[in-house]
Amino acid sequence: MSRPLVCRSLRGRPDWASLVPTLVQVNGVKWKEAQLDTHDVAIPLSAPGGQSQRALRAILLSPSDVGKDACRDRIQRLSRLSGGQDVAIVFLLKQEQGQVSAMAAFMTLQLDLIGEFEMPVIPVNSVQAVLPNLMAFHHHFSTSSGPQKTADPARDLLPYCSEKPPLPEHAVHVLTDITSNTRDLLETVSTPAGQMKTAEFLGDNAGNVISFWTEEYAIE
Repeated sequence: MSRPLVCRSLRGRPDWASLVPTLVQVNGVKWKEAQLDTHDVAIPLSAPGGQSQRALRAILLSPSDVGKDACRDRIQRLSRLSGGQDVAIVFLLKQEQGQVSAMAAFMTLQLDLIGEFEMPVIPVNSVQAVLPNLMAFHHHFSTSSGPQKTADPARDLLPYCSEKPPLPEHAVHVLTDITSNTRDLLETVSTPAGQMKTAEFLGDNAGNVISFWTEEYAIE
């Protein structure tokens, strides 16, 4: 695979339909539309030393997908690709009318993954944010020496929980020091006292973290 691929079936999925034309028209990167059976996007990764071709493969999920058998089946198929290495989930934090909150669905997905599926979840607040977040994550994988398997999905998503991802490594370390898990992080950034604490420790990066969780959607 020499070019990044996007699955043409996304055109028939309302939440993601606009992504395909957006990607194929990107300047400088020639995305190819294809039929992908186990994932939605695939981006080639460098393979030094004559290693076999690597690719970052990801599926795209929205809140309405969470908790359904079809969603779990897709995650299982993704986890079997390359032994569960170089894979990710992109999750759209979009509030749907009459549906469970996007944040509640996000937390449910995280809980479903723990202990069974070792893969990162990349949260995005719009379809337009998919490409920059994916490419930031792709850069992280590309600079590694070999296939990547996530040992802690919740920790791996932290760099992308910012209005301007990825967060610097120091900021990620600070967040893991001042919060114990994803739920604790959400509770921290949603209260005045927690926001003051976040600002004290994160400095200039605090605003991007807080606004990511609080300005685009309500935390319940």
